[in-house]
Amino acid sequence: MPKLHKLKEVSATSNCGTEIIVERIYERVLNDASNDETWRPLPKIALTDKVIDLSYDETFTHPRTGIVFKVLKRNMLKL
Repeated sequence: MPKLHKLKEVSATSNCGTEIIVERIYERVLNDASNDETWRPLPKIALTDKVIDLSYDETFTHPRTGIVFKVLKRNMLKL
C-alpha cells in the first residue's frame, strides 16, 4: 500500500528568536497526466504526540509553553 502522508523535519522560530524543529505533514499528490508524484505540505505539524493546525500565516502556538512560532519558508521545498 503506497504512503499517502509523510513527515519532514522543519524549523520554526518565535518572535524572540527561539528556533525549534517540528515535523510538517505532507500529502502525496499524483499527476495523472505524467504519473509524477509530488508532496504538498498540509497546514499541520506534528509536535511530539500531537497534531497541530497551522494558521493562514504558517504560525502555531506551542501547546506546552504558549509561545507562537512560525514555520520558516526555506522549509517549503519540493520533496
